[in-house]
Amino acid sequence: MDNTQDKIIQATIEWIKKDDYRNLSMRKLAAKIGMTTGAIYKYFQNKDELFYQVSIKLSQQFAEQLITTSESSPKDELLSLANEFCKLSQEQAKLINFLFFNSSLQNFYQHANHDFQFYDQVMRLVHQINSGGVTDQQFFTQIWAFIQGYSLLIINGVAEYEPLLVEKTLNEMIEGSKK
Repeated sequence: MDNTQDKIIQATIEWIKKDDYRNLSMRKLAAKIGMTTGAIYKYFQNKDELFYQVSIKLSQQFAEQLITTSESSPKDELLSLANEFCKLSQEQAKLINFLFFNSSLQNFYQHANHDFQFYDQVMRLVHQINSGGVTDQQFFTQIWAFIQGYSLLIINGVAEYEPLLVEKTLNEMIEGSKK
């Protein structure tokens, strides 16, 4: 990746950590990093393209941070991943909110591709755990809906993060996939 492009992505990530991503404009970003708005548009066609590339970068960072290749079982790895996401929802709410809900991801969710290393790794775990009562995609949807929904409740202060709730819910989902 080009150094300037990486600088723009990093500046966007720093913005998102501190402020709501919906408040970011290309003009504000350009001013923050000492560029012209036009210079940013040479690298990113629009804000959605920038946000998509930022999402890919964050996905890679989370994959490196959260996915282990240890001796843990796939079920334990998935539980660890879910717990880490919920903890991050408390610690870095703005970043998790962006990663889950920014509009640039709509196309990805509708036509899953391999741009997101993190998604691929979670799907690998889902495939290893799924007992075949539902398809891997349906099982992933159930698990991801729980992780996103619970994280959103944590981000909005509606629920407190409770590791035992995460474990109980995932165990119930895994048992339910056997039917």
